[in-house]
Amino acid sequence: MSNEHPERLTEHCPAWCDGQHDEQRLLEDQRHHSEYEIAAVIQHRQRIPGADTAPDEVEADELNIVAYRDVDARETWVVIANDRQHVEVTAESAARVHVALGQLLKRITAPTGTVP
Repeated sequence: MSNEHPERLTEHCPAWCDGQHDEQRLLEDQRHHSEYEIAAVIQHRQRIPGADTAPDEVEADELNIVAYRDVDARETWVVIANDRQHVEVTAESAARVHVALGQLLKRITAPTGTVP
């Protein structure tokens, strides 16, 4: 990661920016973004209307996770997405989801019930 200031940007990169601004030539395209994190997941297979798909079929997939902020904007956004789904929330909202997931996982992994 680099937080050096490319000449055409109007602000310094935040510490989390990956510094890849080479393709962002137009002012409206200038955006700071983090490196991508990838989470391997198991999810229900996408059901196609009319197809004979069992409701419990699962498949391996990946979720791409990245943070971004447009240059000169105040809000930082977190995106969790793949080809089938997309969640885009503020960093503050992502922190609340993080807490809620932690609480949920503590409850379902308590001694009376464990996650395989």
